[in-house]
Amino acid sequence: MVKSVGLRAEILLSLTILLGAALLLGGIMMLQVMEKNLLQERIVQLDSISQVLARSLALHYDENNIISSQSFALLTEIPTPVGCNDWWLYDRELNLIGSYSDGKKSGFSISRKQLAKLSGKLQKKIEFPFLLNIFEESVPAAFFIVPIKVENKLVGLLELNFSLEDIRSNLLRSQQLIIIYIFLYGGVLVLAGYYLLQRNVISPARNLLQATEAVSRGDLAKRLPAGGPTEIAQLALAYNKMVVALQESRGETEQQIISLEQTNLALQRTRNELIVSEKMASVGQLAAGLAHEVGNPLAALIGYLELLRQMFEAGDEQDIIERSLVETNRIDFLVRELLDFARPAEHSEIENINLITELRACISLLRNQGNLDVVTIVDKLENGDLTIACNRSKLQQIYINLLLNAVQADADGGEIVLSAGTCTGSVYWVKIKDSGCGIEPQHLRSIFDPFYTTKAPGQGTGLGLAICQRLVEESGGQIEVSSIVGEGSSFKLKFSALKV
Repeated sequence: MVKSVGLRAEILLSLTILLGAALLLGGIMMLQVMEKNLLQERIVQLDSISQVLARSLALHYDENNIISSQSFALLTEIPTPVGCNDWWLYDRELNLIGSYSDGKKSGFSISRKQLAKLSGKLQKKIEFPFLLNIFEESVPAAFFIVPIKVENKLVGLLELNFSLEDIRSNLLRSQQLIIIYIFLYGGVLVLAGYYLLQRNVISPARNLLQATEAVSRGDLAKRLPAGGPTEIAQLALAYNKMVVALQESRGETEQQIISLEQTNLALQRTRNELIVSEKMASVGQLAAGLAHEVGNPLAALIGYLELLRQMFEAGDEQDIIERSLVETNRIDFLVRELLDFARPAEHSEIENINLITELRACISLLRNQGNLDVVTIVDKLENGDLTIACNRSKLQQIYINLLLNAVQADADGGEIVLSAGTCTGSVYWVKIKDSGCGIEPQHLRSIFDPFYTTKAPGQGTGLGLAICQRLVEESGGQIEVSSIVGEGSSFKLKFSALKV
């Protein structure tokens, strides 16, 4: 466990950091101002020297604009008095005709030389890295390139490289003095600030801590003196008011404890009621198990009724048997729906299936069985490759359930519109839209709930859409519904475009 830092140490550290940062920032700004002023003075001086040299050289050109040998003697004496490290002399075609550079390269690019030639104006470049930039290794220097004109006609260019190392040395010495000043002046400020904070903050805070520990032990008699700075005095007054309030609320707390005990009893009763509700929820699981157990004897009963129907000729007996078969088949359908809903997801065979091809196959199957005789199928499916990885039986069951629901919604004749497409590059969709009566808005949120149906008693179990939703989710998709009362409903299936 890390030991926390005391207030005294934290204040001392904070003061040191804040004052050090402030003084350091001030020192840096002072250095920058000094650097700027010194550089400006030197650049103005070097600018004048460069132009004077250019005018002096112009006097040594003859009538053919050829420089005399005496001018080179003038240039060789430049470095010592003005701190010129290197110089280069060019003719009007920028050909080098003389230099003093010890093999060093020119400080200007060809484009800058061309600019000086075309504009006829002095060009300069300053390289002076900041003192605190330890990653900059360039040498401080000032580069000038001056046009040489004879009777306002350009005859050549003079490039000069002046050292600025003396300015940098002066700034380094100033930097050392500023650092010493920061340490001395900062130390005085930290000590003075620490003394004031010790008297006005740390001591009152220690008194408040001791009083708070006394309160935690149950001692509400201790009071703090309301002295010192305004905020500290207000804090002491607030503490004294708090202790008085705690004394007054002690009796109220006892009453609240009694109230909480009564609330706990009520919560206990509510918890027991929730347990009963969970037990009732398990009845649904029991119903699924019961449906499974009923299925076997029900199948035998249907078989016996089929035998009886074959044994009797047309008459009252056969009519009774027919009615019995209809009702037992209804029971069998309900049992199979219950089993389909309660059955857990199986790891069935997955294959690549084209959504459009499979939907058309289901349409053909239902048409051959006569289930689509009362409606018109409008096929707006394009022959695209909407192939996904899923179980064929599950996809067929989804399609057939939705198509039969659409037929029941269009029982008086209507049309079912089929369409498909791509939402994005990785999601395909298929839509089945009917022109039936539609679904009321208050029913839309519940149509996928098990055993919820708006059909007349005996015409539906309320499990078809619930099973469809489960099968779609097991196939990695989702189902959406939209409906307008009097115009019809549409069910949209979305699947990820994944293949095996």
